[in-house]
Amino acid sequence: MAVTVLPSTRPAFPRPINPYRPPEPHAIVEQVAPGSIAAAIGIQPGDEVLTLNGQRMEDVIDYRFLVAEEEVEVVVAPQGDPARAYSVLVEKDPDETLGITFTADVFDGIRICSNNCDFCFVYQNRRRMRKSLYIKDDDYRLSFLHGDFITLTNLTEQNWQRIFEYRLSPLYVSIHATDPETRVRMLRNPEGARLFEHLHRLRDGGIQVHGQVVLVPGVNDGPILEKTVEEIAPLYPDVLSLAIVPVGLTQWRERLPQLRRLNGDEARVVVRRARAWQRRCQQALGTRFVYAADEMYLLAERPFPGPRCYEEPAQYENGVGMVARLHAEWRRTERRLPTRLPRSRRIAVVTGMLAAPVLQPLVERLNQVEDLDVRLVPVENRFFGPSVTVAGLLTGSDLIEGLRGQDLGDAVLLPDICLRSGVFLDDVSLVELQEALGVPVRAVPPTAAGLAEGVSLYATP
Repeated sequence: MAVTVLPSTRPAFPRPINPYRPPEPHAIVEQVAPGSIAAAIGIQPGDEVLTLNGQRMEDVIDYRFLVAEEEVEVVVAPQGDPARAYSVLVEKDPDETLGITFTADVFDGIRICSNNCDFCFVYQNRRRMRKSLYIKDDDYRLSFLHGDFITLTNLTEQNWQRIFEYRLSPLYVSIHATDPETRVRMLRNPEGARLFEHLHRLRDGGIQVHGQVVLVPGVNDGPILEKTVEEIAPLYPDVLSLAIVPVGLTQWRERLPQLRRLNGDEARVVVRRARAWQRRCQQALGTRFVYAADEMYLLAERPFPGPRCYEEPAQYENGVGMVARLHAEWRRTERRLPTRLPRSRRIAVVTGMLAAPVLQPLVERLNQVEDLDVRLVPVENRFFGPSVTVAGLLTGSDLIEGLRGQDLGDAVLLPDICLRSGVFLDDVSLVELQEALGVPVRAVPPTAAGLAEGVSLYATP
């Protein structure tokens, strides 16, 4: 690595500024890796990277593209103060980065959604929560980076060109319905009728997508769902997969149209039809293509397919194939469990109502370890309402209310998907939860290894 310090300079901004965005993006450094290029040139958390090779960055995608050069001029504003900006010229390997992460993946603000979906979770939030929970995003960059689903209705021409320029593939698209009238009704946006125009434009630009259908009873189920699958499947491999996810509703649906969740019978129909679609797609396309979300199987009270039936984990974060992977991981993990512990320990494993039947067999197996007593504690979501059953939306107040006064043993384990930076959705911290319960609380990954390692941590002297 060769580093040359140049005279301080003001960066140039060759790209036009969109009047609907903040005038200047802010690439604020969050962490600097020890021994990295950034550490060597004195970049610190809180500093702002103004430009790379004279280019203003809109997001971390720009950063990854620009930092791939062998020679990079970095302009840095210490603690965001442009008056103290300095330039550093770095010579490095093409695959070497500066060794920094940013406070956000987008530097110029999240693209706001112009749709008004009746099932949008933002509209179903409680009042007086932190502002970030009320941001309706429909940002193609977060779709590429994190698998967030977008509708394609909010893309500007500049967005389209940037997708093609950087080949941001695959993207994750909320299809919901191919019937134009139904999709417009669901999105409450006339742009929703242009689904196939948008999908074909992505195809022509070499961009593949993964699709989802958020299934709303009486809206896009039945014949509408049949039509959607029949019309989307032939687009493979431009559309790589299609997930069918049950709609999620909270108790805070003020001044919104009446919607309802799928019942068990309706979920069983979807599971049965999904299997039939998979057989047809396997024969015609060589892939199963259509996948019912794990929650659909739980609502239907039907057994889960094996992990091989999911082919690839692209929709894992969308709740597709999580349980199958958990079961497969557990079969490997349980072989390494000890027969007994050095001393007796009691552990409470906390989850949401939905996952309790999935975790119960794992807990029963853990209880076969001598001197280990593991108790599964499902907690009802009172913050958003009992219809919200996933563990990831449990709040600190839910856990305090649901667990306080119970015999929790020596420690509590809960899935780390409840937290972001150590804080629950209601801004209760993990430390506050632990103080309220009076026992150690540890957040662990929602995996077989996470559960086993969490129990092991608390089960050794």
